[in-house]
Amino acid sequence: MFFTLLVADALIPSEIAAALIASLETPNLKSRLARASLIGESGASASGNAHFDWLAHHLFGQSAPAPTAPYAYARLAGAPSRDSIWHADPVHVEAARDHLIVQSLGVTAPTAAETTQLIDVANELAAVRGCDFLTIGDRWFLRSVHEWEIDADPLEAMIDEPFTMPAGRDAQIWNRLHTEIQMAWHSHAVNATRDATHQPTINGVWLHGGGKWKTLPAIRYAQVQSDWPGLQGAADAAGAQGVPLHAGIVDGALLVVDDLLPAKRHDDWATWLRTIATIDHRLDPHATDAIDIVLCGRTVRTYASKQSDRYRIWRRREIGEALTE
Repeated sequence: MFFTLLVADALIPSEIAAALIASLETPNLKSRLARASLIGESGASASGNAHFDWLAHHLFGQSAPAPTAPYAYARLAGAPSRDSIWHADPVHVEAARDHLIVQSLGVTAPTAAETTQLIDVANELAAVRGCDFLTIGDRWFLRSVHEWEIDADPLEAMIDEPFTMPAGRDAQIWNRLHTEIQMAWHSHAVNATRDATHQPTINGVWLHGGGKWKTLPAIRYAQVQSDWPGLQGAADAAGAQGVPLHAGIVDGALLVVDDLLPAKRHDDWATWLRTIATIDHRLDPHATDAIDIVLCGRTVRTYASKQSDRYRIWRRREIGEALTE
């Protein structure tokens, strides 16, 4: 069997690599990367999160940012929308000394009641611009009758980064609406209660991944395994099958593992080490399988590993070399 394993944020900064490598418990990756063939290496990503660039190219057939929202919506709703669909993630925007920082709400995400109240206010403002907010489960979307041209990185690339308003031909339409929403939410009872109970206020929306659903070009993967609805939906639209990450692996599958992102983002290297050990453990039943291992950070490095590599005794790559940016 052959499959592809993409591990986001597996590549680590050189200044801490030696200490981390000494503590790694990844026997499968160590043995495979020691004799695997390096088959691809990319330059630095503009967003600093090169796995987004890789996924845009290999699943959507275009450069990043990929239009993930219409495919996430189709996957969650059971059918695509004819309108333009955007991710509209509620966020907390924190004031730093000389800039604003985007923060994910995480475990303090809005409740169903809070969501209803805030979206009702936002939709009163959005209606005059031919758009509206809606939710499926705990995910927020913006639906627009107009096909806006707005450039914005995925929220995952912006967390704890300086807040910059989206750019592009139609960005001013959204930026004005967003400012009006922020003003309306500032004094809303939902945020007054959250502030009084020491929860981060919901004072912004991160718009990204927008576009219209269309059939995507065929991809080389029979199955895309990810917990992102946008990637599952993209697989469906490309004639493959989108399934959760921990579904059974089939021949020709692509596994998209992003479990390392939170730990690396917060420099929590103890958690990073535990998480990559768990990822490695999942390879235990696949000792004889061929695997393309795609390691990502600010760049992407791809290794082809197969059973016959054990005969390449002249090739002995240290795992530190493979994992260091």
